[in-house]
Amino acid sequence: MVYFFSLLLLALGGWVWTYGVEPNWFRLRRQTLRLKKPLREPLTILHLSDLHLSKERFFLKRFFDRLATLEVDFVFLTGDFIDHSRGIEPCVNHLKKLRPKRGVYAVLGNHDYQSYSSFDSLKWVFTRTVKLTPRPESEVAQLKRGLREAGIHLLSNESISVPLRGGEEIVVVGIDDPITGRADLNVAFRGIENGVLHLALSHSPRPFPVLANKGIDVAFSGHTHGGQVRLPRIGPLPFIRVINPIIDSTDRFGFFGIVSRGMGAKAPEHFRFLCRPEALLIRIEGSPARP
Repeated sequence: MVYFFSLLLLALGGWVWTYGVEPNWFRLRRQTLRLKKPLREPLTILHLSDLHLSKERFFLKRFFDRLATLEVDFVFLTGDFIDHSRGIEPCVNHLKKLRPKRGVYAVLGNHDYQSYSSFDSLKWVFTRTVKLTPRPESEVAQLKRGLREAGIHLLSNESISVPLRGGEEIVVVGIDDPITGRADLNVAFRGIENGVLHLALSHSPRPFPVLANKGIDVAFSGHTHGGQVRLPRIGPLPFIRVINPIIDSTDRFGFFGIVSRGMGAKAPEHFRFLCRPEALLIRIEGSPARP
C-alpha cells in the first residue's frame, strides 16, 4: 500500500510539474553570435516564437512586462501566435509592449493558418498523414490586421531592407509557413544582393538546408518547442525527430540557424519537462573591419 501511494504521489507531482510549473517558468536565454564579416556595431535581437495563445495567460503576461524593459534593436517573431481566435487580442496586446529601436518583424506559422486535433501529432508519427482544417479566413485576416495595427512588419515570402547607423543596412527575409506549403524561397529571396547582413525568418527550420545556398548569415525559427520533453543525456525523445529532424539551433548548414524552444505549446498538450519556455536575446557581432 505504501508503495502504491508513493507511486501515486510521484505521478501527481510529475503532472503538477509538467503541466502547471514548467510551462509557466519562462526564461530569457542569451546567446552571442560572432560572424566572419565586418559589422560597425553589434546588433541585439529579441526572438520570440510559438505563443500558441487561446486565452490570456497570467505568467506569460508578466514575462512580457519583463521583456518590454529590454533595449533591443529588433524583435523577430516566428509564428504560431494563436490556437484559437480568443488568443488574438491578448497576443496583440502583449506584442504592443515591445519597443525595439528598428522594428518588429514577423512570419506566420502553421497554427495561424490551420486548426489541429489533439491526436494529429501521434497520427503523423504512425501514418504520415494528418487532416488539415483551415482556419476561417476571417480569423487569419483578424490576426494579420491586429499584428499590423500593432506596428509589426508581417513578411510573407518577401524581404525588407532596414538601415543602420553609419550607412549600413541589413536585409530581413520573411518566409511564409513551410508546414502548410506557403513557403516560396524563390520569391522571398528575389533581389536581396544589398545589405551588410542577410537574416531570415521561418516558422519551421525545415528550409535550413536550402538556405545554405541563399547567402543567409543567420536564420531564426521555432515550431519544434525543443521537443517539449527532454531527458538527461538523451535530449528530445527519439520519436520527436521523426516529426522534426531539426529540433535545436545548429550551424551545420554554413550559417547560424537559431531554433527557439518557444513560449507555449498546442493545447491540450500544454506540458514541458526539462524544456522551459523561452525568449531568446541574440547579440550579433561582426569581425573587426580590415584597415
